[in-house]
Amino acid sequence: MKKMIFASDLDNTLIHSYKHRRDNDICIELLKGEEQGFMSRRVYDCLSALPDNIELVPLTTRSVEQFERIKLPAGCFRKAITTNGALLFADGVRNEDWRREQIRFADELMPLMKSLYSELKGDPKLNVVRIVDDMYLYISCSDSSYVGEFMDRYSSVSELDVMASGRKIYFLPPSINKGSALQRLAEREEHHIFTVAAGDSTIDLPMLEYADHAIIPGELEKLLKNPNRSVYSGDGDFAEFVIDTVLALGNE
Repeated sequence: MKKMIFASDLDNTLIHSYKHRRDNDICIELLKGEEQGFMSRRVYDCLSALPDNIELVPLTTRSVEQFERIKLPAGCFRKAITTNGALLFADGVRNEDWRREQIRFADELMPLMKSLYSELKGDPKLNVVRIVDDMYLYISCSDSSYVGEFMDRYSSVSELDVMASGRKIYFLPPSINKGSALQRLAEREEHHIFTVAAGDSTIDLPMLEYADHAIIPGELEKLLKNPNRSVYSGDGDFAEFVIDTVLALGNE
């Protein structure tokens, strides 16, 4: 069996919100004391018993604070990458060399991000305007109907990758992305290691393109160039499809 890095997005890939909770789901995230995030019991059990040749690396756009709210099964991962690839943690300790390499990309564009922050702060159509972990700018619209308006207004900011996901809009330095993060992680290995990436949104595309094998929902099929892919048909549960695919690839 080949050694594998399994880089996975979290939200709507391995976990889902309380709005989509089903019987027997396991709560893995609390927010202000309220149940926020859930995982299917079968996915939870599979992550608890991953074979030794499969290394799970959560790779999320979440901030450090948001990631630390999630309680994945004990011992299922050692490394995690947050903030859209900007920060690497190993056994809970932040890798400062990794951060220094990434912060320079953010610093180059920080004047622009701070200018946008000042422009957007206080807009009544926005619930959140925040610079996340000193790496990117993030806004959340108070209603999904406002997303198109803000995308029309700011998608021309060519220095940043402006990407929408639900009611959220991200202003991302182009060099800080999940694909670059997965590549850097794989290059740290002494020998070539097989990489599998799972994700559900356009923000995940860089790592899905880089991976030796990508696992995606049907909505991304026409956007992804990587021919080595497994596409979820919509039957059953996407997270369970991800886990089943990873285990099958690990057994080859």
